[in-house]
Amino acid sequence: MSTLLALEPAALRRLLKGGLRRGMSAEQLDSIFQDGWGCSLETPDAQELLQLLVARGWLQVDGSQWKTRLG
Repeated sequence: MSTLLALEPAALRRLLKGGLRRGMSAEQLDSIFQDGWGCSLETPDAQELLQLLVARGWLQVDGSQWKTRLG
């Protein structure tokens, strides 16, 4: 959890926090991108960020839910 609290910008913290516990749907993830970065989940920048988080092991798809894994 301390890893999550130290992350900047706040939109990234919100994205990863949203994936804790039950995870978040693609619609919820899109809403976080809209609110935090002003772009859709389908944009190249959003897709690049998701790919980086998946490669780092911080985010993964579990069925239809995106889940955060920080540890």
